[in-house]
Amino acid sequence: MMEPASGVVGVKEMFDKGTPIDTIEGDGDSTLIKRIKEKLGYSIRKKFDKNHVVKNIGKALYNLPSKKIKISKNTCEHLKKCVKYCFSKNQGNPERMHDNLKALVPHQFGDHSLCHPFWCGYKRAGDAAYRHRSLPYQTSLHDLKLRAALDEVFEPVINRATLYSDLGSSQQCEHANKEVMLRANKHIHFGNSE
Repeated sequence: MMEPASGVVGVKEMFDKGTPIDTIEGDGDSTLIKRIKEKLGYSIRKKFDKNHVVKNIGKALYNLPSKKIKISKNTCEHLKKCVKYCFSKNQGNPERMHDNLKALVPHQFGDHSLCHPFWCGYKRAGDAAYRHRSLPYQTSLHDLKLRAALDEVFEPVINRATLYSDLGSSQQCEHANKEVMLRANKHIHFGNSE
Protein backbone atom coordinates (compact mmCIF):
# COMPACT_ATOMS: atom_id res chain seq x y z
CA MET A 1 0.00 0.00 0.00
CA MET A 2 1.14 3.54 -0.63
CA GLU A 3 2.24 6.11 1.92
CA PRO A 4 -0.78 7.76 3.60
CA ALA A 5 -0.19 11.31 2.28
CA SER A 6 0.22 10.27 -1.35
CA GLY A 7 -2.61 7.77 -0.95
CA VAL A 8 -5.03 10.51 0.12
CA VAL A 9 -4.00 12.62 -2.91
CA GLY A 10 -4.41 9.65 -5.26
CA VAL A 11 -7.84 8.73 -3.88
CA LYS A 12 -9.01 12.36 -4.10
CA GLU A 13 -7.89 12.59 -7.73
CA MET A 14 -9.69 9.37 -8.58
CA PHE A 15 -12.90 10.52 -6.88
CA ASP A 16 -12.67 13.93 -8.60
CA LYS A 17 -12.47 12.18 -11.98
CA GLY A 18 -15.53 10.06 -11.16
CA THR A 19 -13.76 6.78 -10.40
CA PRO A 20 -15.59 5.02 -7.56
CA ILE A 21 -13.44 3.38 -4.89
CA ASP A 22 -14.99 1.10 -2.29
CA THR A 23 -12.02 -1.10 -1.33
CA ILE A 24 -8.27 -0.64 -0.92
CA GLU A 25 -5.90 -3.58 -0.55
CA GLY A 26 -2.79 -3.41 1.59
CA ASP A 27 -0.92 -4.39 4.70
CA GLY A 28 -2.46 -4.19 8.16
CA ASP A 29 -0.35 -1.37 9.60
CA SER A 30 -1.24 1.56 7.37
CA THR A 31 -3.15 4.67 8.44
CA LEU A 32 -4.36 5.42 4.93
CA ILE A 33 -8.01 4.47 5.54
CA LYS A 34 -8.15 6.69 8.64
CA ARG A 35 -6.59 9.64 6.81
CA ILE A 36 -8.99 9.27 3.86
CA LYS A 37 -11.94 9.36 6.26
CA GLU A 38 -10.51 12.33 8.22
CA LYS A 39 -9.38 14.48 5.29
CA LEU A 40 -11.85 13.54 2.55
CA GLY A 41 -14.84 12.19 4.48
CA TYR A 42 -14.97 8.99 2.39
CA SER A 43 -15.63 5.58 3.92
CA ILE A 44 -13.53 2.96 2.19
CA ARG A 45 -13.24 -0.71 3.10
CA LYS A 46 -9.80 -2.20 3.59
CA LYS A 47 -8.77 -5.62 2.29
CA PHE A 48 -5.72 -7.24 3.83
CA ASP A 49 -2.95 -8.41 1.53
CA LYS A 50 -2.31 -12.16 1.82
CA ASN A 51 1.48 -11.87 1.53
CA HIS A 52 1.69 -9.18 4.24
CA VAL A 53 -0.50 -11.19 6.63
CA VAL A 54 1.58 -14.36 6.17
CA LYS A 55 4.80 -12.32 6.52
CA ASN A 56 3.58 -10.81 9.81
CA ILE A 57 2.64 -14.25 11.16
CA GLY A 58 6.09 -15.48 10.11
CA LYS A 59 7.74 -12.60 11.98
CA ALA A 60 5.81 -13.55 15.13
CA LEU A 61 6.92 -17.18 14.75
CA TYR A 62 10.57 -16.29 14.15
CA ASN A 63 10.42 -13.97 17.18
CA LEU A 64 9.55 -16.84 19.56
CA PRO A 65 13.21 -17.81 20.28
CA SER A 66 13.77 -14.30 21.68
CA LYS A 67 11.09 -15.22 24.25
CA LYS A 68 13.02 -18.39 25.17
CA ILE A 69 10.70 -20.65 23.14
CA LYS A 70 12.39 -23.44 21.19
CA ILE A 71 11.17 -23.57 17.58
CA SER A 72 13.14 -24.60 14.52
CA LYS A 73 13.26 -22.75 11.22
CA ASN A 74 11.65 -25.80 9.56
CA THR A 75 8.74 -25.69 12.00
CA CYS A 76 8.24 -21.95 11.36
CA GLU A 77 8.24 -22.54 7.60
CA HIS A 78 5.83 -25.46 7.99
CA LEU A 79 3.41 -23.32 9.99
CA LYS A 80 3.62 -20.52 7.41
CA LYS A 81 2.88 -23.08 4.68
CA CYS A 82 -0.16 -24.30 6.64
CA VAL A 83 -1.42 -20.72 7.05
CA LYS A 84 -1.01 -20.04 3.31
CA TYR A 85 -2.90 -23.24 2.52
CA CYS A 86 -5.66 -22.33 4.96
CA PHE A 87 -5.97 -18.84 3.47
CA SER A 88 -6.08 -20.18 -0.08
CA LYS A 89 -8.63 -22.93 0.54
CA ASN A 90 -11.05 -20.86 2.63
CA GLN A 91 -11.42 -17.62 0.68
CA GLY A 92 -15.03 -16.50 0.75
CA ASN A 93 -15.95 -18.79 3.65
CA PRO A 94 -15.43 -17.01 7.01
CA GLU A 95 -16.86 -19.83 9.13
CA ARG A 96 -14.62 -22.49 7.59
CA MET A 97 -11.63 -20.08 7.76
CA HIS A 98 -12.25 -19.67 11.51
CA ASP A 99 -12.63 -23.42 12.08
CA ASN A 100 -9.47 -24.29 10.13
CA LEU A 101 -7.34 -21.59 11.76
CA LYS A 102 -8.58 -22.78 15.15
CA ALA A 103 -7.54 -26.36 14.28
CA LEU A 104 -4.11 -25.39 12.93
CA VAL A 105 -2.10 -25.40 16.19
CA PRO A 106 -3.77 -28.44 17.80
CA HIS A 107 -3.23 -30.34 14.52
CA GLN A 108 0.55 -29.82 14.81
CA PHE A 109 0.45 -31.38 18.29
CA GLY A 110 -1.49 -34.49 17.26
CA ASP A 111 -4.94 -33.26 18.34
CA HIS A 112 -7.15 -33.72 15.28
CA SER A 113 -10.52 -33.27 17.02
CA LEU A 114 -11.04 -29.84 15.36
CA CYS A 115 -9.67 -30.85 11.94
CA HIS A 116 -11.70 -31.24 8.76
CA PRO A 117 -10.95 -34.17 6.43
CA PHE A 118 -10.56 -31.99 3.33
CA TRP A 119 -7.21 -30.67 4.64
CA CYS A 120 -6.18 -33.04 7.45
CA GLY A 121 -4.31 -36.13 6.31
CA TYR A 122 -4.88 -37.82 9.67
CA LYS A 123 -8.65 -37.63 9.21
CA ARG A 124 -8.31 -39.09 5.71
CA ALA A 125 -5.64 -41.75 6.36
CA GLY A 126 -6.23 -42.73 9.97
CA ASP A 127 -3.84 -43.04 12.89
CA ALA A 128 -1.50 -45.73 11.57
CA ALA A 129 -0.76 -44.21 8.16
CA TYR A 130 -0.43 -40.51 9.04
CA ARG A 131 2.89 -38.65 9.37
CA HIS A 132 3.61 -34.92 9.56
CA ARG A 133 5.86 -34.81 6.50
CA SER A 134 7.16 -31.28 7.08
CA LEU A 135 7.65 -31.35 10.85
CA PRO A 136 10.90 -32.51 12.51
CA TYR A 137 11.13 -36.32 12.67
CA GLN A 138 7.79 -36.47 10.77
CA THR A 139 5.90 -36.59 14.06
CA SER A 140 3.66 -34.27 16.05
CA LEU A 141 5.15 -31.51 18.18
CA HIS A 142 5.25 -32.16 21.95
CA ASP A 143 6.62 -29.07 23.74
CA LEU A 144 3.79 -27.63 25.87
CA LYS A 145 5.60 -24.30 26.24
CA LEU A 146 5.73 -24.05 22.43
CA ARG A 147 2.02 -24.98 22.25
CA ALA A 148 1.11 -22.13 24.61
CA ALA A 149 3.27 -19.68 22.64
CA LEU A 150 1.72 -20.78 19.31
CA ASP A 151 -1.77 -20.44 20.78
CA GLU A 152 -0.85 -16.87 21.75
CA VAL A 153 0.53 -16.11 18.25
CA PHE A 154 -2.53 -17.56 16.49
CA GLU A 155 -5.24 -16.16 18.79
CA PRO A 156 -5.38 -12.77 16.99
CA VAL A 157 -5.20 -14.57 13.64
CA ILE A 158 -8.21 -16.71 14.57
CA ASN A 159 -10.07 -13.61 15.81
CA ARG A 160 -9.56 -11.97 12.40
CA ALA A 161 -10.72 -15.02 10.42
CA THR A 162 -13.63 -13.09 8.91
CA LEU A 163 -11.26 -10.42 7.57
CA TYR A 164 -8.86 -13.06 6.28
CA SER A 165 -11.62 -14.88 4.39
CA ASP A 166 -11.53 -12.03 1.85
CA LEU A 167 -7.84 -11.36 1.22
CA GLY A 168 -6.46 -9.32 -1.63
CA SER A 169 -3.08 -9.04 -3.29
CA SER A 170 -0.99 -5.91 -3.59
CA GLN A 171 1.66 -7.81 -5.53
CA GLN A 172 1.42 -5.54 -8.59
CA CYS A 173 1.90 -2.46 -6.42
CA GLU A 174 4.80 -4.12 -4.60
CA HIS A 175 6.41 -4.93 -7.96
CA ALA A 176 6.06 -1.30 -9.05
CA ASN A 177 7.60 -0.14 -5.74
CA LYS A 178 10.52 -2.53 -6.27
CA GLU A 179 11.13 -1.16 -9.76
CA VAL A 180 11.16 2.42 -8.40
CA MET A 181 13.54 1.42 -5.59
CA LEU A 182 15.98 -0.05 -8.12
CA ARG A 183 16.22 3.32 -9.87
CA ALA A 184 15.74 5.81 -7.00
CA ASN A 185 16.68 4.12 -3.76
CA LYS A 186 15.32 5.90 -0.64
CA HIS A 187 18.18 5.00 1.68
CA ILE A 188 21.00 6.19 -0.65
CA HIS A 189 21.55 9.92 -1.11
CA PHE A 190 23.28 11.04 -4.30
CA GLY A 191 22.53 14.77 -3.96
CA ASN A 192 26.00 15.72 -2.72
CA SER A 193 27.95 13.55 -5.17
CA GLU A 194 30.43 15.20 -7.50
